[in-house]
Amino acid sequence: MNDFDLESKIRGLRVPERDEDYWEDFPRRVLTEMRSAPAERPAPRTFMPGLLWCGRVAVACLVAGFCLWQSRMPKALSHALLKNENEFRQSVARFENNLGTLMQDEHGLHRLIEDQS
Repeated sequence: MNDFDLESKIRGLRVPERDEDYWEDFPRRVLTEMRSAPAERPAPRTFMPGLLWCGRVAVACLVAGFCLWQSRMPKALSHALLKNENEFRQSVARFENNLGTLMQDEHGLHRLIEDQS
């Protein structure tokens, strides 16, 4: 529904007729109703906001701890991997030096001549 349709429907409604006494009495009745209505009291505070803040702080501490742990973990892993990488490089170098001494048959890969070292 667009604005034009809404305005035409509103203009098509019949406005109730009110006499002069109604409009003179109107402000007094509104004030009387406002004074008689009880004032809204704020809801009592519950422990939930405090519990939510504690939960948020706990989650933030866990995230910070995890980030610190992750930042230190790759260093420890890189040292272990570096040691393994050095051993792997040495093995590959030995394999390349002894490549001519290997023979493959139907039973697998065998050494032709044993290492002299």
